[in-house]
Amino acid sequence: MRTRQGCRTCKRRKIGCDKEFPACRNCLRTGRRCLGYGIQLRWEDEYDGRRKDSHLKAPTDAVYLLPKHKENYGLQFLNVTFKDLKHSERSIAWSQLISQRDYTYPSPRCLSSWPDIAHDGSDLLEYYERRISSMICTIDSNNGFRLDLLPRALSHTCEASIALRNAIFAVSCFHRLGVQKALPFKTKALRYLSYSLAGEEALRHPGVVETQLAASLMLCVYSIFDETEGNWHLHLNGAKNILRRLDTSKSGGRTSSFLYTWFLYHEVLGGCSQHRSRLSDGSPSMSGFLSPTFDKTEIIGSLGFSLELLDAIHRINFLRDNLPSRTYTTEFDDLESQLLRLNQYANIDKASQIQGQAARILSTAEFYRIATLIYLLQVIPGSENATRRSSYVDLGFRVLISLPICTSPWPLFVLACEAQSDKHRIEILHSLDQMDQNRKIGNVFVIRNIIETLWNQQDLQADVDNNSQFKWWQMAALNSNTPWFI
Repeated sequence: MRTRQGCRTCKRRKIGCDKEFPACRNCLRTGRRCLGYGIQLRWEDEYDGRRKDSHLKAPTDAVYLLPKHKENYGLQFLNVTFKDLKHSERSIAWSQLISQRDYTYPSPRCLSSWPDIAHDGSDLLEYYERRISSMICTIDSNNGFRLDLLPRALSHTCEASIALRNAIFAVSCFHRLGVQKALPFKTKALRYLSYSLAGEEALRHPGVVETQLAASLMLCVYSIFDETEGNWHLHLNGAKNILRRLDTSKSGGRTSSFLYTWFLYHEVLGGCSQHRSRLSDGSPSMSGFLSPTFDKTEIIGSLGFSLELLDAIHRINFLRDNLPSRTYTTEFDDLESQLLRLNQYANIDKASQIQGQAARILSTAEFYRIATLIYLLQVIPGSENATRRSSYVDLGFRVLISLPICTSPWPLFVLACEAQSDKHRIEILHSLDQMDQNRKIGNVFVIRNIIETLWNQQDLQADVDNNSQFKWWQMAALNSNTPWFI
């Protein structure tokens, strides 16, 4: 049996074909694989001049690398897998879909390739003071990650100080050199923290319990940087147990207030995905848990926003987790009114302020406020809320575009859940790429994986009007210990 056209192998070799079916004799005689006959679907990755240029490029492994121009994001696409289709048919669970999705991207994890040299800690300490402490704090003046933690880590010879010091080294080393170099420091931090907690060190040295709390929270930070470590919830639970041993009346003091707000940041934002709807004393609100000396409208550097806004997020978490059992009409109205009236301010020394820093700080806090309003309307959806929610989303994207670099995963994720158009999704992808390029924190990989999975499902179910009822926190309950909101 002969075909009308030659096989693709002979065409590629530019020789005559005997057109035998199913494989030509030329290929069989020369030991080549006959590519067969008929139509072949392929990407035209190079313009050959014989047909109109479609401007389409073949997909490569570099689709997640930052394009030089934002408009080039239009050439990217999200891969839809067989598991995405199965989930859209409700035959595979969210947890299985997320856990099996590969979110390993080709971008380098370290900022640069440093030589393989031994470190005595001084260079890692300098890197932490210069780079890390500024990166994880919105306001660099009066930065508690320097002014509070470094004296605790360096001025004592107790085991808790050694633990904190090595936890700081572990974070710096991971960000600068990678996980293998950071592992000895993290192991030493865990060992000395265990020694300190098991002994009676807190009775012999004043302030040791607070240093133990700082070491536990710094290990939480390490889990945020290294998304594969997976022990964030253990370190946070340890910090919570240590906090119970502290006199809560001291929380209004200048030193411990930094540690306390740092803990609340992890506890409350972690509750968005870990179902932590109550604080350590079982309260659904932080109002009675904070000292009266706290100024709740001032933007806190370790948070990026005010304590009043943090309390609102915590109350929404409680509202969300208890929604089936009660009616929350009054609480909903009160929260929305509170968020609309909230005016956050930054207490910055103008003489030492870098030009443009105030605008960035205020925009970041505003981004959190708008995301909290969107989150509230997501928790209590309704047709009457659709218009207000859409206006909040538009305002959120205007603030996002105004930020030089988005440094806040939680509001970005909340906004991404509302991104329906290609224009908005491109802005989200652009912000994620900027975060990865400038910060190199592992949480960005995890949050991007979940966002893309969500978008796939929204697109696959576009003909079903159920996106308005979608609750991302149900997807977030994945028994995953990664704090991808923090």
